[in-house]
Amino acid sequence: MKKAIILLAVALTAFAAGRAQTIVTFSTDGGAQAFNTAEVQQTVIDTATLEVSYRMEWLRRPDSEKPTEDLMLLQAGGKTSKFFSYKTLQRDSLLRVTPSEQVLANPGNFKGGVQYAVFQNYPQGELTCTDKIATDYLLYTEPLPEIGWELSPRTREIIGYTCRRATCTFRGRDYEAWYTEEIPLGLGPWKFRGLPGLILAVNDLADPQGIIRFEATGIRKSRTPVTMADLNYLKTSRKKFRSTEQKFMTDPIGYMSANSGVKITVQNPDGTPREGADLIRQYNPLELE
Repeated sequence: MKKAIILLAVALTAFAAGRAQTIVTFSTDGGAQAFNTAEVQQTVIDTATLEVSYRMEWLRRPDSEKPTEDLMLLQAGGKTSKFFSYKTLQRDSLLRVTPSEQVLANPGNFKGGVQYAVFQNYPQGELTCTDKIATDYLLYTEPLPEIGWELSPRTREIIGYTCRRATCTFRGRDYEAWYTEEIPLGLGPWKFRGLPGLILAVNDLADPQGIIRFEATGIRKSRTPVTMADLNYLKTSRKKFRSTEQKFMTDPIGYMSANSGVKITVQNPDGTPREGADLIRQYNPLELE
């Protein structure tokens, strides 16, 4: 099947030609992504003393032949942790030094990873999640989740660390996790937490192969600032966010048309028109409840 690609450039700020544009791309396999070429200020909220990189595999589309892959980073500070896409960080850094007309001409060269960032214990006792849906930045907070882990005597080795197995049911999915007591931090990828050691791997147990997998690829000591982007976030609740995300991921053209007021034209790579309904697809959210 040919991929449908739609390029939409929206001038958000008329400072000067080639600056502060949002470029939105849609495709049959990825759904949609939007990125801004403007500089984004950051607020330092902590200092990471440990950084853990994870390979993420997420079967976001039930009909996909293979999962989406990303390189994620967990920054563990004295008070707060941050989990986010290193691929997106690299992409955004490249965008800052590339003229927007070049980005518009070759958007495929600037594909990043997932847009979400998860901040545990920020503010204290709460979890904050930021994400980007189309051109909107969203933020919600919730109490730090209490996860009912069941510990197991089984062990395996991950990147040189002896890990023990634990299982849980969280937000509608069953998971197994592997944690190491050699690093006594009750943290892990995404929203996982609360084990007597750092979680180095976690995957869901759905048949036949599951939809999400995180596995550590490296650990290093650090003195890196933990930051949050200073953006005009739309504050919402987790429930409303899930509903909005579902609408966008299953029908990006319909969502953009209804919420942006911008006319969107769908074309095949050869320039021929294509129905936007071709992009309506199913989606595997991490949270089912």
